[in-house]
Amino acid sequence: MLVLLGEFLSNVGSGATFPYLVVYLNDVCGLSGGQVGAVLVVRSLAAVAGAVAGGALSDRYGAARTVTGVAAAAAAAAAVMACVRGGVVAPAVVAAVAGTGAATALAPALDALLARSVPESAREKAFSWRNTVVTTGAMLGVAGAAVVLGVFGAVGGLRWVYALDAVSFVVLAALVGRVAGRRRSIEAGARAHGAAERLADRHGPGSGSSDQGYAAVARDPAMRRVFVFVLLVVAAGFAQLQIGLPAVSVLTHDVDGLGWVFTANMLVVALVQVPAQRVLTRFPRPVVLAGGAACMAGAWAIVAVDSAPAPGTGSLLVAAVLFALGEIAYMPVVTALVNDLAPPGLAGRYNGAHTLAWTGGFAIGAAATATLLGAGSIRLFFAVSAAVLGVTALGALSLARILPEGGPDDRP
Repeated sequence: MLVLLGEFLSNVGSGATFPYLVVYLNDVCGLSGGQVGAVLVVRSLAAVAGAVAGGALSDRYGAARTVTGVAAAAAAAAAVMACVRGGVVAPAVVAAVAGTGAATALAPALDALLARSVPESAREKAFSWRNTVVTTGAMLGVAGAAVVLGVFGAVGGLRWVYALDAVSFVVLAALVGRVAGRRRSIEAGARAHGAAERLADRHGPGSGSSDQGYAAVARDPAMRRVFVFVLLVVAAGFAQLQIGLPAVSVLTHDVDGLGWVFTANMLVVALVQVPAQRVLTRFPRPVVLAGGAACMAGAWAIVAVDSAPAPGTGSLLVAAVLFALGEIAYMPVVTALVNDLAPPGLAGRYNGAHTLAWTGGFAIGAAATATLLGAGSIRLFFAVSAAVLGVTALGALSLARILPEGGPDDRP
């Protein structure tokens, strides 16, 4: 419960800041459009490094200790951004890049920490609650930021918003720090116990040493398939939710309606995720993942076939709700699956590979968005995304053939 509480509060802070980074770099730091683009590219590299480092640190020092240390670093970065005044560019840029790396490193450590905090049979339920908690926190953060910016303006308001983000990371570090002491001995034993046996089942003898790092993860055929699945779902699905839809709103000059679109999406996840989990557990995981990808494909197909000159707010609202249903099916299952595949000694690196698939998917999705929308191909852009997700949904069904028998694919 302490972990989920910490994630809730942290996501209030993160939700308040994530829509406004470009505004911060432009209005507070005074960067030009080209300079902002360069910062975003460097941030993407920091995210990749953070995903890899977060998994390795979690395996070496334990998930709870890693979360505590990395959250403190993220808090420091956000505090620097809150204190920056006009004309002081370098510290803000360094903090933005460092904060991205730290926040990304948190993801695999938090995944591993939550997975090891509950019995294996309860992981999907735990990650279902986690998705609800994270989404609710982000929704409150977005709403709170809108109020703060309305009162103090963009420049003054963003300083308060980043200060809130820093405080939220401090609270996360403090709450998880209480868990670290209790889990230290447990995680140390877990890293040494059973890793060789479980890895040998899928990779063959001699593959159980965690010293082999990410090479051992790459040798797992099931994890390789999950990695590709996540990469494609994020590139064609989640990246377009966070990048493609805002781009469409800018092109159609309906930025105000975008807030309602995201509110509808997050509200559906927050209200439906936990009740839906009782139904989802009746089906095999590959079927649930395929259904989630199919819902996302349907969402983008709605945008692609909108008969108006450009997709309107009504179509985007329907698409956002349908995409939320896909999120509900996808999020708890894929994270639980990654942790079920991971031996105790490599749990951090498996979650790091999962986070790396997310960051890579977002990079691919962002590049595709820039290319197709730059050519004015809105419908083609979403039609291609829908097609990729449709093929990915079919591919998810093939996971049933490679998941270990009697292991991760067993439903509670």
